[in-house]
Parts: sequence; structure tokens; C-alpha cells
Amino acid sequence: MILIGDDAMKRFTAILSGLALLAIAGCGSSGSSSNDMPDPQPVGLLSAVTDVAAFEASIKSGLTEMSTAEQLALAGAAADANFTGTYTQELNVDELDAVRYDGAHLFVAPRRYFHCCFILADAQAAPDDPGVVPERSIRILATDPANGAADLVSTIPLENDISVQGMYLEGGKMFALTGQMIYGSYGELWADIAIWAPEKLGFRVYDVSDAGNPGLEIEASIDGVFIESRRIGNTVYIVSRYTPWIEGLHYYVATAEQQAENQALLASATLDDLLPKITIAGETRPLVMPENCYVTTNDDTSNYAVITSITAVPIDDPAAFTTACYNEHAYGVYVSENALYFNELRSDTAAQRDITRIHKFALAGTNIHYRGSSDIEGTVWRGGQADFRMSEHDGDLRLLASQFDWTNEDFVDHQLYILRESSTRPDLEIVSTLPNDSRPQEIGKPNEALYGVRFLGDTAYAVTFEQIDPLYAIDLSNPTDPFIAGELEVTGFSDFLHPVTDDLLLGLGSGANGGVKLELFDVSNIAQPLSRGSATIGGPGSYSEARYDRHAFTYQADANGLDRFTIPANVFATDGSYQFLGSALYLFEILDKNMPALAALNSISSIEPPSIGPNEPDWVERSRAFIHDDTVYYIRDEDVWTAFWHTPSIVNGPF
Repeated sequence: MILIGDDAMKRFTAILSGLALLAIAGCGSSGSSSNDMPDPQPVGLLSAVTDVAAFEASIKSGLTEMSTAEQLALAGAAADANFTGTYTQELNVDELDAVRYDGAHLFVAPRRYFHCCFILADAQAAPDDPGVVPERSIRILATDPANGAADLVSTIPLENDISVQGMYLEGGKMFALTGQMIYGSYGELWADIAIWAPEKLGFRVYDVSDAGNPGLEIEASIDGVFIESRRIGNTVYIVSRYTPWIEGLHYYVATAEQQAENQALLASATLDDLLPKITIAGETRPLVMPENCYVTTNDDTSNYAVITSITAVPIDDPAAFTTACYNEHAYGVYVSENALYFNELRSDTAAQRDITRIHKFALAGTNIHYRGSSDIEGTVWRGGQADFRMSEHDGDLRLLASQFDWTNEDFVDHQLYILRESSTRPDLEIVSTLPNDSRPQEIGKPNEALYGVRFLGDTAYAVTFEQIDPLYAIDLSNPTDPFIAGELEVTGFSDFLHPVTDDLLLGLGSGANGGVKLELFDVSNIAQPLSRGSATIGGPGSYSEARYDRHAFTYQADANGLDRFTIPANVFATDGSYQFLGSALYLFEILDKNMPALAALNSISSIEPPSIGPNEPDWVERSRAFIHDDTVYYIRDEDVWTAFWHTPSIVNGPF
């Protein structure tokens, strides 16, 4: 498929933002709508659709309000037994990834990447080699950690126009999310409306209980574009977006004749024509139902041609899915074990301030219910791993937002918010903020951007940076009165923070010289955080995928006090010459973690497979690793390599 270019995207964005599109904000489909937590009845920022005819009219009305050309010019991973799995942010909330491990088998989906205006699949092997796997397939390899080996046992072929967004493993099933296009991280991109329709996403469920003979159980195709997904127990939640697509409709209107043609097409269109469909097990039916939809109640909202949906799919009975949706866009998604939170960046043009709108939907299996919304000042999400800026604890949502004002000498301020469901209406009430009048100390020095954030129990850790790296520890034990308990200044900064214990925090980011930096923080006394040592890999230009994708970070906790972790890195020389030295998986240990005063980082070595090319080192695009006993499985792009922890220079593979 052809990717819309920047100029075209901006043009379509300006055009379609005038499509006062969906007064719909929360559509659902088949399945029960009962829940132990009934929907609040008073109206909040979203309200349930109660008049289907009005709902249809609102969509058509929006599609008739096309802009003219003249107007446009103005306008974390829990270790499972003796092996590691996929790192996830929240306990019991599984995250989608294209490489999975269940302790017995590796499942490796092919990469996807851009080339000019097209999305291409990465060829896994030469087609004329009779001993290799077919192009475009999910490979399943049986692991033998005792011997540091892996053997290909089967493959699942994929069509050339289908990419695997990621997979889940649960109960002998593999749940694969598929799509036609890759738009990268969501964030600001999702606020721009392009003609997403008529694209498709979907899912496939395979029986992999016999890994040597996987079988397709059910396949589904969904109208729209994939945004994000999580798995909680037996239920997979898929977040997608859809722009109503009517064949022949002019989505770029410049003449009165085109407007008239649009009106005629819309007059004959039914509500069914305007809503996304799902084809599952060969049967096509609505993805969303009007009675489960929500519409914005704000009269100041701009026209917006998009439906944002949450589809809950039981892995053991995918046809019993339900869907909820609403008619505003989402910059980002954070998912706790009990709820899904959308955040949407808006703008207060009069005050020249950014506003983030938060919507909360409660999750209970296939039951999805809108619980409330709130507007806060500042920006929470601009893509990447910014979901770490949000955290639910004891029913409260804690988040950090940044407000930019380029007219001030100090152009950025960071604000902590704690939100809680109202007991009387579908609102998220602001319980407290920081800084405030009684606690005016700012989070960050003047002009320091916000980098790594991690909420852990009753404490929040935040890293800001301009020239030094202040680590802030914020006490949240009293949600009505949070305060900065302590701070530590070190060189460099951390993008990613991992809790080693309640008393130790590991930071991954950039060093003062531009290399990849690791720092071990002692937070046993949050009033006085300390550094227990650091390590730096490479020089300026060095890069670790784990800084921006937590699934590239592997951590194995050990109750006896010796933890192991790995990070991949593409490394440049330390002399500032920007000479690329190669890619490797770096192995570290944390010593004496149960005695914070003695805890230390210990660099083991690195696993560096031989380069594919004879003259130049390899730049690795996708890295994953899993630790099983003393064996490390290093998945570098599509190839699987192995090494033992204490002899990492002896590398086996590729498998």
C-alpha cells in the first residue's frame, strides 16, 4: 500500500478536520453489556447514544461540511520460573510483541520497514535456497537451553501485504494481530486525519499446543487502523480507529458540484454504511453498535472524522467479541489491570495553552464501560513510551504533564496530577496537583525536559534534563498532598527506569559523552537518593533500542540477590569519530540487591554474533533477548543466536 506523504497528509488533515464526523464516542457490538459496575447515568464529557436516527444524522451532517480549497489556505517483564518473558509496564497486563517465548518455543514474526512510499516485508531467506523457510512467515523454534540450541519446528506463512503487529501466547493458543500498514508509534501522528479507510487490521488465532503442527482456528478482518493492544487474562483488547468510507464520496471538496454529489451519496447511505465492519470466520457483521456508542458533549470540539474503538476479544471464543467506541481521537493509551485510559491533546487557543483530555473506560473481560473524563493542562503524550507517565494505583490515576510556553524564558513546566472517579457523575476529579500554592517547588530546573518516569506504589520517579540529570522522588502516600521528597543530580539522563527492588532503581539513557548509560540508584531513603554506580557503552551516536522500546529490555530477578539483565546496543567509537563499531547484546548483573548500600552494577561482557557482511559491521533494527537458566537467546532482526551467560563470546547460530 502507498503511504500518504507529508504534504498530502497535511492537506487531508485540513480537509477532514472540517468533517464534523462522528457524534459517536463509544460503540459496541455483539455480547452482553452487563457489568458489576453500571454506567454512570449523568452526562459527562462523553454521553451514550440514545437516538439511533440522530446518531446517523450526525455522521451524515459531518460529512456534508466539507472544507473548500480557499478555506484550507487559511486553516515490564516478570520472570516466569527459570526463564524470562516479554517485559511489561504493569503486572498481569500482557503487551503485544513480535517475538515471544513460552519457555519451550520461540515465536518470531518477520520485521516490517519503510522503503520510500511503500511498506515492505523483510525477506527471511533467499527464495532459491531449498533448505530455508518461506518468505513472510512466523517461525516457531523449539529451544534447548541445556545445550544452548534452538531448532526450527514449523512456520506459519503470511501474505506479502500482511504484517504482524505482534502476538500473544495463552493456553496453547497464539493470538496474532495483523495489519496492512505500519504507522509507527502513535502520538501526534494519530491527531492528524488522513484517509485511513479503507484499510484493514485483524487477528488470527492459532492452536500451537503442538508447535510442530500449528493450526489456524479463526481469522478476522476489521475496518480501520491498528493503534494499540493489551491482554488481560483470556481477553485481548484491541484499540483501533476508523474513518467512515463511502465509495465515490469526495473527501477533498473544491467545487459546488462535488458538494452536491456528496449530499446525494450521503442521502442514500444508511448508518450501516457509515460504521466499521468485522469479518470473522467468514461472516461480516458490524464491529460497533450505536447503543454502545458515546459522543462528545462539548460544543467547542472541532469536527473530527474518526471513530476510536476498543474491541475485547476472548481468546477461547473470538466470535463473542464486544466493542466500545467514541468520536474523538487518541494520542496515547495507558492500560491498568482494571481500566483503559485514552489521552487526547487539545488546544486552548485563547490562552495559548495545551490541554490533555483523559477518558477512562473500565475493563472486566468483554465488558467495557465509560467511567468519566477530565481535562488537564499540558501534554502527556507525544509517542514512544510515554505511557510510563500514567499509572493507576488504588483506583487513582496519577500522571505527569508538560506545559510548553515558548514566549517565556523558562519555556516548560511539569505538573503532577492525581485524578479520581467522581461518586456522582462520570467525571475524573482532580484530587491534587504538584507544584501548588502550598508546595511551589517545581519538578525540574528551568528549561529541563521530562525524560524517564516511573510510578511505583506510593512513589513517583521523574528524570528531567538540560545539562545535568536530576532524579526526583515524589511522595504520593497521601494522594491529596503529594510532595517532592528528594532529588539527585548526576550527569547524563535516563529515558527508562526499572525497579530492581523497593530500594533500588535502574536507569537507562544517555551519558554525558553520548554513549548508552546505565545508572543504579539507591532510593531506600527517598529524601536522599544516591548513585551506586554507572556504566557507559560506546561514544557519541551509540544507541540502544531498549531506551525507547521496553520489549528490548530483558530482566531476570533472583531472590538470592543476584539479578541479570541485558540491553542491545549499536555502538560507535568513544573518541568522537562516529566510527560504527557494531551491534551486540550487553550482559549485566546487579550485585547485593538486598543490601542497597553495597549494591553494584557488574558488566559481564557482550554477545556479538558474526557480521553478515564481510566488510562492514551490522546495524541491528530489532533486538529481543530471553534468559533461560544460564542460556541467553538473542534474536537479532530475524536470526536467533545463543550463548551461555558466563561464556558470551562463544556464540551459536543463527537458528
